[in-house]
Amino acid sequence: MNPNLFVAGVPKAGTTSLFHYLALHPDVFPSSRKEPGYFHPFKIKELDKNLEAYKKFFTGHSGQRYVIEATPGYFYGGNESADAINKFSPESKIIIVLRNPVERLFSFYKYKKSLGHIDGKLNFENYVDECKNISDTQSIQKDNYDFWAIVGGNYASLLSEWHNVFGNRLKVCFFDDMVKDEPKFIEEICKWLDLDKSEIDDSRTKVQNKSMIYRSKGLQRVATSFDRMLSGVWYYFPWFKWPFSGIYNFLNARPHTETISDLLRDELIQYYQDDMNKTSDFLKERQIENLPDWLTQ
Repeated sequence: MNPNLFVAGVPKAGTTSLFHYLALHPDVFPSSRKEPGYFHPFKIKELDKNLEAYKKFFTGHSGQRYVIEATPGYFYGGNESADAINKFSPESKIIIVLRNPVERLFSFYKYKKSLGHIDGKLNFENYVDECKNISDTQSIQKDNYDFWAIVGGNYASLLSEWHNVFGNRLKVCFFDDMVKDEPKFIEEICKWLDLDKSEIDDSRTKVQNKSMIYRSKGLQRVATSFDRMLSGVWYYFPWFKWPFSGIYNFLNARPHTETISDLLRDELIQYYQDDMNKTSDFLKERQIENLPDWLTQ
């Protein structure tokens, strides 16, 4: 069975936690890799070539109503990615989680820094300066992705493109609500999917994908490969992973302590304000209520 439930955006908005939470429901079958990336704008021109490899991520489906994958970068493909998904899986449903674009940018910076994808000596202010070299009109590409992050916080036009394709099969929700009351957040999504939230074993859940600073980048690359190789094991026995993660982080990681200066925060808010207003108007027109503060100020 082809996937029919996609968590399609946005990066650094809790999509990993949401994927793992929904995957615990007995009527949801998850992809063996959380982010197969098949419809990502980086790969959209190579769909036919990669189809068989993509389908292997869903081997083992045994009658569950939903087959889920979560690649938040799909959001940035707009019409092209949305049309491709709809053609591939005509009855599919889409979940997009939005996050305050300033906080999302800062989280993306910390994540990329933890992976060693950007210079560890860059502070956030320097990183923003580098990102400013990417034009608002420049499309997302492999060679600019690490510094495309400011542009990636402009949601309004992309939301409209996804809505034009999926209509009421699109669910827009907010990272703020997940943080504030995760059980209620999951319950509302389950209700939209006509799933009984009580069938999810809460004891098997844990916050996923926290950004850290790693002392040894080489060791972190090995650990990441090891984690990906055992992703199937972690799905069925997540409690096996937790002690390993704790020990590894104790030995090779430390939390980020950097913060955003008030001056830079104000500058970024000013940059995003017009798009936040457009996003707010778009959501209100579709009777999406209880918007987070960053969309109502």
